[in-house]
Amino acid sequence: MNNPVVIGVVLAYFVLMFVIGAWANTKMKSAREFLVAGQSLGFFVMAIASFSSIQSGWGMVGGTGQTYSWGLQALIAVGLFAPFGFAAAWFLLGSRLNWIGKRHHIYSVPDIIRVRFQDRTSHATMSVAVFIASVAYMTAQVTSIGVIISLLLGTSVATSAWIGSLVVAAYTMAGGMLAAVWTDLVQGVLMVVMSVGLFIFAVQVAGGWVPMLDTITNSSAELLAIDGVKSPTYIFAFGLMIFVGAVGQPQLLTKFLMLRDITQLKWGAAVAGIAYAVTTLFSVGIGLATRSMTITGDAPEIENIDDTAIWFLDSVTHPIVGGIALTGLLAAIMSSASSFITIGASSMMRDLPSAFGVTVVRELLWSRISSLVLVTLSVLLTLFLSQVVFLLGALGWAAFAAAIVGPVVMSIYWHRATATAATVTVIFAIVGNLVITSLAARDVITVPEFMHVGGLSLLVSILLFYVVSLVTRNRHPQATLDHLYGTVTSSTGAPTPTASARDAVTTERTHDA
Repeated sequence: MNNPVVIGVVLAYFVLMFVIGAWANTKMKSAREFLVAGQSLGFFVMAIASFSSIQSGWGMVGGTGQTYSWGLQALIAVGLFAPFGFAAAWFLLGSRLNWIGKRHHIYSVPDIIRVRFQDRTSHATMSVAVFIASVAYMTAQVTSIGVIISLLLGTSVATSAWIGSLVVAAYTMAGGMLAAVWTDLVQGVLMVVMSVGLFIFAVQVAGGWVPMLDTITNSSAELLAIDGVKSPTYIFAFGLMIFVGAVGQPQLLTKFLMLRDITQLKWGAAVAGIAYAVTTLFSVGIGLATRSMTITGDAPEIENIDDTAIWFLDSVTHPIVGGIALTGLLAAIMSSASSFITIGASSMMRDLPSAFGVTVVRELLWSRISSLVLVTLSVLLTLFLSQVVFLLGALGWAAFAAAIVGPVVMSIYWHRATATAATVTVIFAIVGNLVITSLAARDVITVPEFMHVGGLSLLVSILLFYVVSLVTRNRHPQATLDHLYGTVTSSTGAPTPTASARDAVTTERTHDA
C-alpha cells in the first residue's frame, strides 16, 4: 500500500497511543495502578475495553477467514455465542469478583486462586498457566500485527512484527492496564465504526445482500446452511467453547476488578455485548462478499483463509480507505495485545514469586521488565511458527477457558471446590491443549473433523474439576467461601455475614434485580 496519507494515519494513530501511555504513566504510583488501573474505571470505559480486548486479531482476521470458509456456521459459532457469553460473565461473576477483589486486594486471576484456596501449588500452577496462554494469545496478535503493518508501511513482515509489538509494549509499559483500557476505548470505538462501514461497502461490492447470498447458494449452498461445512457436533463444541469460554477469559475477568462502582455493572453487559456483536459485521460482510466474488471470478481463491480480510482491504477498497480500515484492524489487535501483556507480566512478576513466598521489591519496575520479556518472547515465537492466526487464538482461548471455568468460576460458588482439583484441572487445560494443538498442526496426529479440541477439553476440564473436588479436601482452614466473601462464625456455628459483606450482598441483589 505504502501511501503517504495512509502512513500519516498510521503514525498519527501510534502517536495517540503514545500520548495515552504517557498520560497513564503520570498516574503510576504502584502495581495497583499498573495491573488493575487503580480500580477507578467507570462502566462505559470498562465495557468498551472488555469487548475490544476480546475482539482481536483472532476474532476479526481469523473470524473473517472462517466466515469465508464456513459461511453461516462461523457467524453462529462466534457472532452469536460470544455476546451471550459476555452477558453470562457479567451476571455470574461481575459483582462477586468486584467485591472479592476490593476485599482481598486482588489484582489478577491467580490472585483469586490464592485467596480462595490458600494453597501455594494451585496458585503457582495457575500463574504459569496464565503466562503460557498469554504468550499463545500474544503470538496470534503479533502474527496479525506483522502482516498488517507490512501492508501499511511496506516493510517486511518480520520487521513489521517488531515495530508493532514495540509500539504496544511502549505504551503498555508506560501506563500499564490504565493505558491499556483507555487505548482500548479509542480502539473499540474505531472498530465499531469501521465494522459498520466496511460491512455496507463489502455487501455493495458483491452486488447487494440478496444477490450475494443467491450467488453463494447457487454454487455452495452448504455455506448458508446451519449443518453445512462443519458437522453439528463440531459447531456445538466450538460454540460451547466460545460461550462458556467467554466466562473464563482473564482479559474480561480482570476488568471486573477495575470497576469503581459495583452498581454500574448492570449497564456494562449490554454495552459490551452489543459492541461485540456489531464488530462481527466486519467478518460477515468481508467473508461472505469475498466468497461471492471468488465464485463469480472477481476474486482469486484464497489459499490461506487468514488472508481474506487483508486481501479485500488491499485489493478491493480505495488505498486510503483500505489503509484507514487496516489501521482500525490494527487497533483491534493492539487492544488485545496490551491487555495480555499486562496479564502475562502480572503472572510472571507478581503471582509466581508470591506463590513461592518471594516478595518482589519495586513491583512497578519489574512489571515493566516482565512486559518487555513477554513481548520479545511472543515475537520470537511468531517468527518461528507457521500456525495460522485462528488456531493460535483458539489455543489461547481454549486454554484459558479450560483452566479458569472450574478453578475460578465454579469455586466462587461451590463450597466443595478444592485446591487439588484446581491444580489438576489447570495442568490438564494447558498441557492438553498445547500438546494436542501442536501435534495436530504438524500432522503427527489427526483430529476427527467432527471434533473440536477446544470445546472438548473445556467439557473434560469442568468434569475433571468436579470429580477431583468430590474426592479431595482442602487442607487450609481458610479455604472457604466464608473467608472469601467475609463472613464470621456465630455461636451456633452457622456462618453470619459481616456488616460489609451484608452490604455487598444487598448491592448484588439490587444489581441482579
